[in-house]
Amino acid sequence: MNTTFDNDITINQMQLAYLDRIAADLPADQHYASAAGHGHSPAWVLGHLAIVGEMGCMLLGGEVTHREWIPVFGPGSSGKVEPDDAYTQESFLAAINTAYPKMHTLAAAADEELLARPHGVELLEDTPVKTVSQMTTLILTNHFAFHLSQLSSCRRAAGHAALF
Repeated sequence: MNTTFDNDITINQMQLAYLDRIAADLPADQHYASAAGHGHSPAWVLGHLAIVGEMGCMLLGGEVTHREWIPVFGPGSSGKVEPDDAYTQESFLAAINTAYPKMHTLAAAADEELLARPHGVELLEDTPVKTVSQMTTLILTNHFAFHLSQLSSCRRAAGHAALF
């Protein structure tokens, strides 16, 4: 068992718990509304977290379950989401709560050869993040936290007090 990602997995587990608390207070009538400041709707943020979690699994040898979501929610997507019965908060949360635990398992089992490979994510090609290992850490920590803060701002804009 690889312990490289023990801290990253723990942080991501904490973030997943916060996500559930934040999502519980997101108003349904604002699901597709662009938020002030960052401009993304809760639908886009949730869909983006879901597809990036699945793409993280693919990076570690797993699969992407919702390939049809990539053009709308994948890295570099426009951020515009049209209402669609497939884009419910419940479907995104189910995908997130499936993808990230799978990613935890795949990361913990990954061998050093896989982790040392280039990540191949074109959008981040000219950044210091070069390897599968570094991309895994980014997805589980910084990336998730960044978008969690966007959802939190949507929650706060709806009039809810800080969670902590």
